[in-house]
Amino acid sequence: MKRIISMLLAVMSVAALTACGQQKDTAVDAQGLAKALVEKVSFESELTAVSDEELGYYFQLPEGCTAAAYMSSGSTAEEVFVIQCKSGDDAAALRASMQEFLDSQKTEMERYLSAEVDRINSAIFETYGTCVVLCVSSDTDTARSVIKEYVK
Repeated sequence: MKRIISMLLAVMSVAALTACGQQKDTAVDAQGLAKALVEKVSFESELTAVSDEELGYYFQLPEGCTAAAYMSSGSTAEEVFVIQCKSGDDAAALRASMQEFLDSQKTEMERYLSAEVDRINSAIFETYGTCVVLCVSSDTDTARSVIKEYVK
């Protein structure tokens, strides 16, 4: 009986280690993905590029990240942020900072443009390895298919 249990534990350990070895960091072409989202996804308002310096006004951008961002003129909550971080810790910190930004956007939109709150609530806000993606658009199906092309 002890042998069977020992054998089962050994097999399970090998299986667990094999599964961990198959996980990889997902590196994403931030510029390419952001540009593809802006070009292929439907947005009500025109989005314009935002510099890394301007991003600092909205959230904490960890050092060494590659960022591509586009925002609407303010008449809608539509925006695209794709940020490739150096580490998982940086991505987690960025995601927390971006969540605060998204929460403040929602609060502002509740006051002035309540119809935009639904768009924010259905936004794509995901982390793929060390890449954080935020896409606020009503066209989330297209956005997900574009992201799937870049994140493998």
